[in-house]
Amino acid sequence: MSENKKTNKLQMFFMVVFIPAIFAIILALVLLYYMGINVSENVQQAFSALPFIDSEVEDEDESSMEERFVQLEHENENYLTQIEQLEYELSMKDEEINQLQLEIESLIQIEESEEESPNERTGVNDVVQTIENMTASRAANIISELSDEEAVMYLRLMSVDTRSQILSRMDAERAAEIISDLSN
Repeated sequence: MSENKKTNKLQMFFMVVFIPAIFAIILALVLLYYMGINVSENVQQAFSALPFIDSEVEDEDESSMEERFVQLEHENENYLTQIEQLEYELSMKDEEINQLQLEIESLIQIEESEEESPNERTGVNDVVQTIENMTASRAANIISELSDEEAVMYLRLMSVDTRSQILSRMDAERAAEIISDLSN
């Protein structure tokens, strides 16, 4: 019977003291959690003050955070390098675009001038033919009034005989300038 009493006292202790205490602790933790208090952090701080519990967990957290920090710094440097490289490539592409736009504009101008050239050529040929059909003295008077460039252009398109007749009727100095330009 004494054994039975010890067992009953042990059962009684568990039923009356131990189980309600555990229930109360669990209930308190749940209530604190819903109130916004970080219980696990407070427990860790409390246990870290005890001399027989090592702070290895904190050391591991600090070393892993340092490693992560170094890793993030390295990634940041890589991204900065990539940004610089992309900005350089962008500036090179902008320059290439500008050069291509200039080339396009020049090609458009050349195309427009080529479109105008046949009309101008027929106009110039008509003028040359008109001058050739004039008398040499009259043609010499007209050509002497033109600029050197125009005179050279018209005379180049004429036949050699007509050109020589017109130049022979012009002022000697003016004819010499035009002949010099014709030879160039």
